[in-house]
Amino acid sequence: MMYLWASLLVALVVASFVIPILRRSTGLVSHSDSAQAMLRDQLTEIDRDMARGLISPDDARAAAVEIKRRIIAVDKDHGSVPSAIATGGWAVVLAGILVPISAAALYMSIGSPDTPSVKFSDRQQERAVIAQRNDLTQELRTRLEADENGGPTEGWLLLADAYMRVGQYIDAADAYSRVLERDDATVGNFTRFAEALILRDNGQVTPLAERALDRSLQLSPDNPAGIYYKSFALEQAGDVEAAYAMLVARLGTSNGPNPWMGSFVAQANFYGEKLGRPLLSLADFAPALRGPTQEDIAGAADMSNDDRNAFIASMVAQLAARLEDEPNDLDGWLQLARAYIVLGDDAGAANAYQQAAPLIVDLPEGDSRRDLVQQNIDAGQ
Repeated sequence: MMYLWASLLVALVVASFVIPILRRSTGLVSHSDSAQAMLRDQLTEIDRDMARGLISPDDARAAAVEIKRRIIAVDKDHGSVPSAIATGGWAVVLAGILVPISAAALYMSIGSPDTPSVKFSDRQQERAVIAQRNDLTQELRTRLEADENGGPTEGWLLLADAYMRVGQYIDAADAYSRVLERDDATVGNFTRFAEALILRDNGQVTPLAERALDRSLQLSPDNPAGIYYKSFALEQAGDVEAAYAMLVARLGTSNGPNPWMGSFVAQANFYGEKLGRPLLSLADFAPALRGPTQEDIAGAADMSNDDRNAFIASMVAQLAARLEDEPNDLDGWLQLARAYIVLGDDAGAANAYQQAAPLIVDLPEGDSRRDLVQQNIDAGQ
């Protein structure tokens, strides 16, 4: 129903513009007729001037002869051309038709007609919340700037984070910069300062931002944020190979699924496409010698379901493959059993305990691993 009313409104608006233009532009104006009419007006004007004594009769006759000669010459031109109204009118008509069609096509592709409207009262509340937030932010800044000791680090960081959340990256960078020279400045302070500058400059890494990144990497060479944004600087400097290698190397040293790994893989594939490298996936960086623990599952919570499942399944598969070559690794079988339990694969866990059963025979009676395997085997029978 909405589309029907929208179409009718568009049609009415277009018609209100197009119909008057078409009415004015239906005829063609003859160049000969318009020129002759103008020259005849000039003849009439000469007669009036002579009658008022403004020109002599001889001058009047000479001017009239010249004008009549022009009338005869113009009369030989029988061509007709569209008037300016006609040619310009059709351009307006065409625009009046194409613009609504283009707008409708764009709306159908990116619009959301099913999105519920927001009540005006709700928007008033939203504006009140925004105004209150801005007032509190300004109050905090005023208090920090008035502090004779420069304001506490925690206060400046709170202010900077508030600016980051609303996209005021210039103010955020300024707030972060207040703590960088302090003794308690951390790796995160330098990377967040650099991030604010990079976001301010639409992804470009300025020399100031790069110096902050270099400082963060001096403090912690493997910090993900510093490495991630440093790769931007390398790529922008033309060293795509180094940018790609930096990301891949850090992925390779990860000891489990981490939220930042998805961004690293995506960015590495962006560089890799330029270098002609095969696509990477999170599963390529699953640790080969361990199974996923509860902590690993929690660490993968921010990944998509597909990425998380692929990562964990790859870890389990690699551990299971290693145990085929090293079947006497009791701790490995127990780890694999726990991994299957985490994944909800009871059959896989039961098989892992069965593989571990021969390895507990020589364990002392008080060894907890012996009890664990026996209890799970008994429970599965």
